[in-house]
Amino acid sequence: MGYGRFIWKNGMRHRRRALLTMGSVALAFFALMTLIGFVQEIDRNLEEASPVRLLTRHAVSLTNFLPARHRALIEQVPGVVAVTPLTWFGGIYRDRAQTDFAQFACDPQTFFDVYTDIRIPPEQKQAFQQDRRGILVGRRKAEKHGWKLGDRITLKGVIFPVDLELTVRGIFESTPNQEGSVYFHHAYLEEGVKREWGLEGFAGAYWIRVDSAESAPRVSEAVDALFQNTDAPTKTETEQAFTLIFISMLGNVKLLVATISTVILITLLLVTGNTIAMSVRERTREIAVLKALGFRRSTIVGLLTAEGMLLTFVGGAIGSVWARLTWASMDLAAFSQGFFQQVVISWTTLAAGMVAAILVGGIAAGIPAYLAARKSVLEGLRFVG
Repeated sequence: MGYGRFIWKNGMRHRRRALLTMGSVALAFFALMTLIGFVQEIDRNLEEASPVRLLTRHAVSLTNFLPARHRALIEQVPGVVAVTPLTWFGGIYRDRAQTDFAQFACDPQTFFDVYTDIRIPPEQKQAFQQDRRGILVGRRKAEKHGWKLGDRITLKGVIFPVDLELTVRGIFESTPNQEGSVYFHHAYLEEGVKREWGLEGFAGAYWIRVDSAESAPRVSEAVDALFQNTDAPTKTETEQAFTLIFISMLGNVKLLVATISTVILITLLLVTGNTIAMSVRERTREIAVLKALGFRRSTIVGLLTAEGMLLTFVGGAIGSVWARLTWASMDLAAFSQGFFQQVVISWTTLAAGMVAAILVGGIAAGIPAYLAARKSVLEGLRFVG
């Protein structure tokens, strides 16, 4: 019998115990991979943020509107290439469960000058710009909801007292998170708000494209200085900084994930170590017989350690692949109201998880295996477990 078969046979000797151990490891690695996947998704959001896009919002709160007159002054600041208003609508499409996308009112004429990374056929871009009730949707959302050009979409107002009747005029491609949003004419939103509230000439925020990343700090200071002593002071920051603020609302996510992950690994190490130590203890006499037959101590330690590594590797592989398949098939945007569009557990992360599983098994099994192999043949044969 070869060493491989020997390790497998002994590892599965107590089938129920082995399956329970692998199940525990699988659950632990499912949780671990999920946490790492969320952190990687946060990092991906930050990486996708453009260094040449700035956001100007009300200095007091995001919920405060900025007046339309600010736009003309911002456009005159040296380094500013384009400005577009963006106002978050926050409406409901059919019901809350199907409202898994962010909705923004924009200026269709300057929107594409600010978001230059959006890809859309020229004829669809023109159709969107010319239709006051047109809406631009990301390809991911179009595929999910079955939207096609010419389809009618109704967004029921929650924050604003208006329902928007919109027609799909363009389907764009961009990053996964960008494709999780839809855009329509700011003028159409203002028309309804003016009718109900008497309010006009407002914007939730202004998005600015600057000529270079080096200009961003200077432009930010210049824009805020313009409105410092007005009734609508502003706060200007980069797109990445703004995204970071949103994420920070969840707390120190990375520290929390690191702490939970460490606790999971330590708990897994203790539980697995206890199980394997119990198994090795039960085989003390068997180990003494192997030594009497001429097996070297290092060989016995290696075989017992390999048994532990095999169990944790199989359990870790099941849990990691389970997490990847689960999150790949789950519509996360529907659960998070569009905040997270996806969680992707990469193959690199899976490979790192496998290495971690093998290390856990090696440490958990190595110590009891070494202690058991240190006993003399006589001590082993006299051992009563």
